[in-house]
Amino acid sequence: MNRTVERTFMILQLIAGRKRGITLQEITNEMGMAKSSVFVIVQSLLELNYITTLRDNDKKYCLGIETFSLGMKYVDEMSLIQECTVNLQPIAEKYNKTAFVAVLNGTKIVYVHKYVAQNARLASCAIGTRKDAHATSLGKAILAFLPKEEQSAVLDKIDFKPLTDYTITSKEMLLEELRKTKERGYSLDQRELENITSCCGAPVFDYTGRVIAAVSLSDIYNEAIDNEQVAKELKEVAMHISKNLGYNPHP
Repeated sequence: MNRTVERTFMILQLIAGRKRGITLQEITNEMGMAKSSVFVIVQSLLELNYITTLRDNDKKYCLGIETFSLGMKYVDEMSLIQECTVNLQPIAEKYNKTAFVAVLNGTKIVYVHKYVAQNARLASCAIGTRKDAHATSLGKAILAFLPKEEQSAVLDKIDFKPLTDYTITSKEMLLEELRKTKERGYSLDQRELENITSCCGAPVFDYTGRVIAAVSLSDIYNEAIDNEQVAKELKEVAMHISKNLGYNPHP
């Protein structure tokens, strides 16, 4: 284990345990470190906003806004999985499909949850698997609702390599697909990622109104199945999950 990283987190834990703050000298005494070494770590945490000083005593340190933000992201993700576990199961069983939950990581989506209906024909993609966002309903559902600047930054980094004959292969084509996705509130993947699969997806929002994930239903491709109807129902489920996470569609 890296000694500096270990000491940094030990100092954070020490600060977190003092409700009324802690001084540099007290940290030094508790850690048994040279004061100069403690000072370097504390100043770095201070500049990164992981710690701050008390309003009424600038000699004492307490946790900062970034620590709070990090903790809330963890709580949100845990809440997300719990909400999806409860709410995706019924619709997956109703249509005999496999339900997925994913988050965006760069130009990829990462699967963070999966539920396979008892009579589902598709159970591919293990938790932790990464796939090209532009070729998945999950990815398109997230990308469509990102702020424009953030969306553009992601799209500029995408390698539009064809995965099947149906994969979107240009930024212009993807932008048009994202426009349609945002307009109807759900996304579709008709053999774009794999030749044998079709999926529909919908975005999930947090209490700030930001898109944080997407949910999807996947199956073996069948042109006789009305994916639009399934997608509309999935959109309602995703909205229910979002509201349970504190999202207000009409602030």
